[in-house]
Amino acid sequence: MVLAAEFVLWTRVFAWRYRIYRRRAEQRSGLADRHAIQERLGAKAVTKDAARLRPSLAKFLDISADDAGALFARWPATGEGIYGTHEDSKLVVAPVRMGKTGRQAVSDVLRAPGALVATSTRFDLIELTVMERAKRGSVWVFDPEDRVPWPEKLRWNPIRGCEDFDVALRRAVAICSARPLEDTKNGGYFSGKSEGVLAAMLHAAALSGSDLGTLWLWTTSQSYRPAQILETDERAAPAIADGLRNLLDSLKSTSDTSGAGGIYSTLELLLRPLTSPTIMRSLTPQPGDKHFDIDAFIRSGRDTLYMVSRGRKNSAAPMVNALMVEVLHRADILSQRPTAEQLSAPAYGDLRLDPPLRIVMDEAANITPVDDLSARLADSGGRGVQIYVYVQNFSQLRQRWGVEEAIEIWDCASIKLVLGGLSNSKDLMALSDLLPERIIDQASVSTGSAARDQVTVSPWRQRALTVDAIRELRDGEGLLFYRNLRAAKVDLPGWWETPDLSDLVTHSRNEARKLLAAYASVDTCSPSPKASRLAHDE
Repeated sequence: MVLAAEFVLWTRVFAWRYRIYRRRAEQRSGLADRHAIQERLGAKAVTKDAARLRPSLAKFLDISADDAGALFARWPATGEGIYGTHEDSKLVVAPVRMGKTGRQAVSDVLRAPGALVATSTRFDLIELTVMERAKRGSVWVFDPEDRVPWPEKLRWNPIRGCEDFDVALRRAVAICSARPLEDTKNGGYFSGKSEGVLAAMLHAAALSGSDLGTLWLWTTSQSYRPAQILETDERAAPAIADGLRNLLDSLKSTSDTSGAGGIYSTLELLLRPLTSPTIMRSLTPQPGDKHFDIDAFIRSGRDTLYMVSRGRKNSAAPMVNALMVEVLHRADILSQRPTAEQLSAPAYGDLRLDPPLRIVMDEAANITPVDDLSARLADSGGRGVQIYVYVQNFSQLRQRWGVEEAIEIWDCASIKLVLGGLSNSKDLMALSDLLPERIIDQASVSTGSAARDQVTVSPWRQRALTVDAIRELRDGEGLLFYRNLRAAKVDLPGWWETPDLSDLVTHSRNEARKLLAAYASVDTCSPSPKASRLAHDE
């Protein structure tokens, strides 16, 4: 009995001393330790604010961390979950083939508590998640380039709604913001000037009932027809017609391509995808097509919209970005307009979407380069809109948004995850400089006059992680920056390493392939009831 008691005592002492040793080792590393991370981002921490961020859950006594927050990483030594709140935005910087889809995006999609928008350049993210999301609500796939083999796809007309000039201007800005990355260096000036012209043409097309084919002809012929429509239609926004006519007059009176000609050349570049019959079909809804109601989608709290584009020259990325911006805009509006259910329930915190709308922007710089992204990252969390941005490297951020805006995007993202494989020495040095210094005891040996070696130990300062250490972060490991916390190295397990996700993903992939096989064996003019339900059920 005494021996057993002594054994228990020494076991507890050993465990206590080991925890102290590990804590001190973590502190000596210069990075955040487990205690600091769990205090701010642990399961207990994230549930404290659950009633404010998820008012619909306030009536429940026991709210789980998965409902109260968003799991995105685990602590290396213990496997404890690391969660963001539903107010947190996220920026993931992950070079090609470093696992951003399998280690982050799949989890972000499957764990989304409410309506979801996810972008991708390939079918993998859709295949791995679509059937599980379909269990919750309707699934829509907007794939203007026909890149993925999904049987029924959303058709969306960007002209619809542009009778309101504010809508036309918003969509024009979104389209011009998504100019191909290859042309950002010289096209920025003309893209800015082109926004007003394109907005005027979208406005004229909507007022006259014209289609996108007509819009393309107006652009290539530099037609006066849009100005004439705006001059004669009493619904037209004031002064828009005069500005467009003056621009066309200056173009006709000179051969200088650096002014108005440059603007129309930029518009031709942006709208050239409209010459593709495939893309044009996706932007031309047909009678009988289910209308995509953005407000109903956001309010559903369960539906899913996947958007796909390769995001290069002649791609449909400008139109994809226009739809993304429209969803973001309506989410901002709806977040401040309480539902009848919210009005009848006790008030907790500010007005917001509940459950929150999650936006997963994979390849954001190529597919959905939202013009005011930094401002949205800073503001949307308080409205119940979670924005998760994925880019390949910092150069991509700068090339797409400019140096100052790239810095703002970095600063405004609450959660910042950097994966290994970056190779720009300046960016790696900047990351290393963000980390605190740690003091290392460095020993030096010298030979004295009596031929005896003398060992001198002196303190030496070094960054918590060197440039090489950041570049060489192993697969499944990430460098986390969160608000004012010290940075930390965290584990990013893939879906195949996470039991609950592994089962869901395996089921989704198998069921998706069965569905595609069924479609391949029948006439596409007679879609199966199952697929129709996935695409259109409310």
